[in-house]
Amino acid sequence: MPQTVVVGVDGSQESVRALRWAADHVRQVGGILHVVTVWHQPVQFGYRLASPDTELQKQGQQALDSTVEQVKPEFPNVDIRPRLIRGQVVDEFVKLSKQADLMVVGDKGHGAFAGMLVGSVAMKIVHHVACPVTVVR
Repeated sequence: MPQTVVVGVDGSQESVRALRWAADHVRQVGGILHVVTVWHQPVQFGYRLASPDTELQKQGQQALDSTVEQVKPEFPNVDIRPRLIRGQVVDEFVKLSKQADLMVVGDKGHGAFAGMLVGSVAMKIVHHVACPVTVVR
């Protein structure tokens, strides 16, 4: 039975490894691979930081595109669907997990880029999502 697999990426080498693992899995079992980058406006001490939303969104899109471009040529027959989402990382992955058969994340990533998939975030995802999770090291 084809699977719906969601992989979180942030442009880091850890997320490239996670995407490569997820693409190989989907190649073997069949299905659709949703490659997701979540971005948000960081808040520090209750104040929004000075980066404009358009710049953060652009950085998120660049991280997503660059990660997919590094892996997609190795898996030409895998249905890879990139998706950029604005929101809080854990909340968005919990929502996505309700329609997924498997979620794949790296064990750490770019903490400076919108808090994406640093070890503690990966652990929150593992404990809160509604589907099995693979953490790729």
